[in-house]
Amino acid sequence: MKRIFTLTLLSFFGCKNEPICTVNENNAGKEIYDLDESTCFIALKLNKKKFDLKLIRSALIAEENYISKIGLTTENPNPKSESESNAELDINQMVEYALNEEKVELRKEDLLEIYDAEIEYLMFIGVVTE
Repeated sequence: MKRIFTLTLLSFFGCKNEPICTVNENNAGKEIYDLDESTCFIALKLNKKKFDLKLIRSALIAEENYISKIGLTTENPNPKSESESNAELDINQMVEYALNEEKVELRKEDLLEIYDAEIEYLMFIGVVTE
């Protein structure tokens, strides 16, 4: 009986609607990409749970590795030339890379959803415009 009461209390206090993470609104428009903030932004946008943060982060790292592998990154990126480069980025090839090379443990649909939500983060920080 005592065990049930304890589990009930844990369930009650564990179900608060606290956010799993927070995004610093002061970073809007600063053109500084932060992997942790991007991960959080996407998780909140997609209404994911805390355990999904690790999977989202792995998808973003796979994206970074893919972009580096195909040579679309530079040491000192220029936002204007960066948007021109993005036109050459094939998101389907990037998803295949994440699944087959990086072994990200997500479905193709989930990866596409994450990468689409990341565009909103890039707009938030001012790196990409509509």
